[in-house]
Amino acid sequence: MGGGLTYQLATEYPFNAAVPFYGANPKPLEAVAKIKCPVFGIYAGEDLRITSGVPALVESMIAQKKTFQMKIYQGTQHAFFNETRPSYNKEAAEDAWTMTLAFLNKYLKADK
Repeated sequence: MGGGLTYQLATEYPFNAAVPFYGANPKPLEAVAKIKCPVFGIYAGEDLRITSGVPALVESMIAQKKTFQMKIYQGTQHAFFNETRPSYNKEAAEDAWTMTLAFLNKYLKADK
């Protein structure tokens, strides 16, 4: 729920940055036009329920000229970042965290 909620809220509020982890696309997809902040989408490669929507999201982000980057962690399952779940993947989680902090540092830095 968290990643999808992140996308949805980014269509409704003027955040400075958003990092949805394995989030479903905003509904409706046309709401991407309302996103005002840079977005870094993080996806699990084996999470087909979510990743099947990524091509349409990428197309919409490009068409709407949004600041968007993403990473798909091949061989991982939904919730790979959650260390309390069987789907936890330490290597992917650590890399995703490092990349998340770099993204947030870039866009939320106080001296911008």
